[in-house]
Amino acid sequence: MAQLSELEAKLKRAAQFINERGTRIIEVEGINFMQENFENEGFTDGGVQKWKPRKTTDKQGRDLTRYRTNRRGRAGSLTKFGQKNQGRALLTGHDTGGNKLRHSFKTRRDKSKVVFYTHKKYAKRHNEGLDGMPKRQFIGNSKTLEKNIEKQLTFHLDKIFKQ
Repeated sequence: MAQLSELEAKLKRAAQFINERGTRIIEVEGINFMQENFENEGFTDGGVQKWKPRKTTDKQGRDLTRYRTNRRGRAGSLTKFGQKNQGRALLTGHDTGGNKLRHSFKTRRDKSKVVFYTHKKYAKRHNEGLDGMPKRQFIGNSKTLEKNIEKQLTFHLDKIFKQ
């Protein structure tokens, strides 16, 4: 009977942990996953699926990042557009300070769910590739995210049951 009450106590602690801290783990792992996608400039689902690079040519196929003649600047040197975009990460605006898409995500937790949201109107267009925009997904169903959440939950539940 002592073993049964011990098991019941561990099960109660596990249930309490899942109710109190389970959604918190999902929230933290989800935010970390999105930040990792922005750092990798691609969506991680088993492996990284890189985002399509930004366009640097016009409709005639001419390079928009370099001057073609000496009329405006030196031929072959970077244009103003080229200077702004050289080395800049995808989905990161120039001169925006901290007001970037990657920093705009917030969460709302209930006992049974976690909701991720942003106030940026263009986030859905980028994530899903709407209105002619190439799809640059940063959140969605992912095996990697599920594995990270499962790993964290397993780690904490193992600690409870090994006590």
